[in-house]
Amino acid sequence: MKRIIVLEDNSMLLRTYNKILSTAGYNVKLAASSDIFFPLYRSFIPDLIILDICLNNSEMNGLEVFRKLLDQYALQAKVIVLSGEASRTEIAESMKLGAYTFIEKNSTFNVDKFLIDVRQALALKEQEEAYADLKQMNMKLKSTYLAMNPFIGESPEIMNVKERICKYAAADTDVMFVGETGTGKEVAAHYYYWKSQRSGHQFITINAGGLTESIIDSELFGHRRGSFTGAVETKRGIFEEASQGTLFLDEISNLSLSTQAKILRAIENKEVKVIGGSTIEVDVRLIMASNEDLMQAVQDGKFRKDLYFRLEGNIINIPPLRSRGNDILLLTEHFLNHFAYKHKRTLDVSLPLLKDDLMSYSWMGNVRELRKFCEYLSILNDVITNDTIRNELRRKKAGNTLADNSMESFFQMKDFTEGIENFEKHYLQYHLNKHNGKVSETAHDLNLDRSTLYKKIKRFGLII
Repeated sequence: MKRIIVLEDNSMLLRTYNKILSTAGYNVKLAASSDIFFPLYRSFIPDLIILDICLNNSEMNGLEVFRKLLDQYALQAKVIVLSGEASRTEIAESMKLGAYTFIEKNSTFNVDKFLIDVRQALALKEQEEAYADLKQMNMKLKSTYLAMNPFIGESPEIMNVKERICKYAAADTDVMFVGETGTGKEVAAHYYYWKSQRSGHQFITINAGGLTESIIDSELFGHRRGSFTGAVETKRGIFEEASQGTLFLDEISNLSLSTQAKILRAIENKEVKVIGGSTIEVDVRLIMASNEDLMQAVQDGKFRKDLYFRLEGNIINIPPLRSRGNDILLLTEHFLNHFAYKHKRTLDVSLPLLKDDLMSYSWMGNVRELRKFCEYLSILNDVITNDTIRNELRRKKAGNTLADNSMESFFQMKDFTEGIENFEKHYLQYHLNKHNGKVSETAHDLNLDRSTLYKKIKRFGLII
C-alpha cells in the first residue's frame, strides 16, 4: 500500500484529503504543521507528500519544508504542491525544487483530477525506482564481468591504454584499436563497453575479415525482401540490431572501400542505407580494430583516407606482449590458474623465477599465443612446474609445437576423422605462422577462401 503524508494547516481540508485518499486505498498520515511533519516523515517514509505552501500556523512554510527535505533528508518521495494563496513566484519556486505538479485550492477543485495526479506521481516514482534498480544491477554486472574477464596488465604502456579507454568511454565516442594480432584488441573492446554509458545494452562483435564481399553490406546494413536475388525476406542489419548499444568491428581494414564509406556515413550522420530500402537512423557506438598500420594501408589504397582522418584522434595502439615487461608474469599466472582449474591440474610454479625464460621468447602471437601455451600445458601435464614450463619453452624456441607433430603421431591415431582434423589443424597453423598470422595472405597462398579460413581458425583455436 502506497504511503502518503498530507501537510495542510486547514483541519477541514486535512479531513477531506484523508477521506479521498483513504477511500482510494492509500495509507495516509496527516500533519497540520512543520513541527508535526518532520517526526512523522522520519518514521513513516512516504512515497508521496501533498504539501501546502502557505502554512499560516506553522514554524516553517511549505517551501521551507521542501528545501529542508532536499537538503537534509535526501528526499525520494514525490511532492504535489497545494495552495490557494501562494504567489506566482512561490509556485514557480516549488516547481523548480522538483514538485510533480501544482494544485490550486479553490471551488474548481476536482476529486477525479486530484486522484489522477496522485496516481501519476506515484507511478513516476515506481519508474524511477525501477530504473535505479536496473542501474544498480548493471553496476554489479560490470563488476562481475570485469572480475571474471579482467584486462590484465600493470605496465605503463597498458595503464596508459586503460586510461585512454576510460576517457573515450566516458565521452561516448567511437574508437579504433590498432595492434599486432593477438595483443588483446577484443579484450580492450569489452573493457571499453563495460566502462561506457552503453553497458547493459547490445554488444555485437563482427569479424569483418570473416565476411565475404557478397554478403557484407547485407549483414551490416540489412536488406528488404526482393531487393536482390535470394532476398526472400527482410533482414535487419547489424547496425540496426546494435542501436542504442555498441558494435565491435574487428579487422575493419579488410572491408572494401565502398563499405568503409558507408561506415563513415554511419559515424558522421548516424544513419545507414538499407539495401532496397530507405535510410534509417541508428544510434550505435562503434569500436573498430585492425592489425595493420592504417597510415600504410591508406597509402596502399586499402583504407579510406577520410575514414582514417575521422578516427585519427581516437586511435589507441595496443602494445605487443614483448614490450609489456612484468605483465607477462601476470598474464601467465592468470591463464595457468584458469586452465589448471578447468582441467583439474596441479600447479607447483614460482613465476618470478621464470621471468627471464618467458621474456626471452618473442611471443609473436602475443597474448593469444601465451594463452594457448598455458592451455596446452594444462592439457598435457597433470602437474605443472617451473621445469615443465622451461622444457616447453625450449621446444617452442626450437620451432617445435607443444604436441608431437611428427607424421608418426598422426599414423598412431585410430580414428580417421580425428587424424585428418589434427593434420589440418597443424597444417593451417604452420602456414599462418609462415605468414605472420596474416589471414588474407595465408588464404591466398593456400588457394582457400578467406571466410573459410576464418571459420577453421575459430574452430581449431589457431593462433594468428
